[in-house]
Amino acid sequence: MSAGKLVLYTAEVCPYAQRARIALLEAKANFESVEIDLTNKPSWYGEVNPELKVPALKIGDKSIAESLVLTELVNDLYPEAKLLPDDPVKRAQGRFAVEFYGAKILPNLYGILRNPDQKEAFVKDIDTAYKRFNELLLEQSSDGPYFYGDKFSLVDIAIAPFAGRFNALFELAFNKGYQPPSVESLPRLKSYFANILDRPSYKETYFGDQAFRESAIRRFNFPAKD
Repeated sequence: MSAGKLVLYTAEVCPYAQRARIALLEAKANFESVEIDLTNKPSWYGEVNPELKVPALKIGDKSIAESLVLTELVNDLYPEAKLLPDDPVKRAQGRFAVEFYGAKILPNLYGILRNPDQKEAFVKDIDTAYKRFNELLLEQSSDGPYFYGDKFSLVDIAIAPFAGRFNALFELAFNKGYQPPSVESLPRLKSYFANILDRPSYKETYFGDQAFRESAIRRFNFPAKD
């Protein structure tokens, strides 16, 4: 299906924009990327997205924003990529998993960044949520490698950018290779995170652990290790 000319307004540092980039790569879409400096947004960008956030996707003379909206749009524009299953119940289960991750797990990333002295409490909350997320994974597939099993999907695309940043933050806040106890004790969960972060489209769009750690130190005044 031809979607016409696509222009993605993105920022290398933004995990939400990374979602859209991964989806477009997985769909093998032909698109142009425009990098937006989030610390000095160009005056014309308000005409693309009045909220001034990334990502935004321009299709002809239409502009659409918000990362999860855009990943669903990519799925609709490129149904041959099959980024969601045909079964409506499985689609709903996937959307629930993304919502759960966003509501119960993701806030702890910013919690640790803003309150590093409370990192152990945030890890305890992460562990509790991870155990429930592991149940959601097992409902779909006993061994993965992805949420739905063999097929990489919008669920994995939504989660991967944040899972990678969690890994980088854990190393900054704790020790090299540190993972919460739940990840170490739950094989399906541990394998899931390893596999979505090994996906070529994720690696191609991620600006790197070291760059994330430097950004955390600079932006959040996170204490750097000696």
